[in-house]
Amino acid sequence: MTRTKLQAVEGDVAGDDLLLRIAAGDNAALGLAFDRYHRDVYNVLARLRGSRDDLDDLVQTTFLTLPVAAARYDARGTPRAFVLGVAVQVARQSRRRLFRRFTLWLAREHDVDLPESTPDPEEHLLERERLARLEGAIAKLPEAQRETFVLVEVEGLKGEEAARILDVPVNTVWTRLHHARLSLRTALRPRGES
Repeated sequence: MTRTKLQAVEGDVAGDDLLLRIAAGDNAALGLAFDRYHRDVYNVLARLRGSRDDLDDLVQTTFLTLPVAAARYDARGTPRAFVLGVAVQVARQSRRRLFRRFTLWLAREHDVDLPESTPDPEEHLLERERLARLEGAIAKLPEAQRETFVLVEVEGLKGEEAARILDVPVNTVWTRLHHARLSLRTALRPRGES
């Protein structure tokens, strides 16, 4: 198939059909999904991780996991929300692996201090400092609140979509979002203001 014909076919693929094709093993559809959603996946993972380390690997893992996950797509949410849900699961698995590795390391080396990695805000422009404060405040949220906040507030998913991704009732999404917003307001309040 020529490049032009392939682009015409890919451009016409609806999200639901795209996920069905991915589930059936269509690599061209997987490539198209990557083109459509990789920036969103990268942004979600960056916010969930609180760090830019290994993000490319996590994005790749998300899309390598997508063919198996796409078989579970039920068309109740948007394809974008489904792909972001896969990214959330990849982030959770990665966090669990890191925690296990850290626990093992700590058990062997319990007397070694961990290096601190705090950014020096004096090196950043004012806007970058604000962004760093926001990202830091998001990273300090409890995991459940952080996931909910990123999916709803940052990525613009509906509460129902976030509830399906996180496998919780929609009221839990709103409760987590409420607490996340309160925590962020407190953390981002100008210094000296109470």
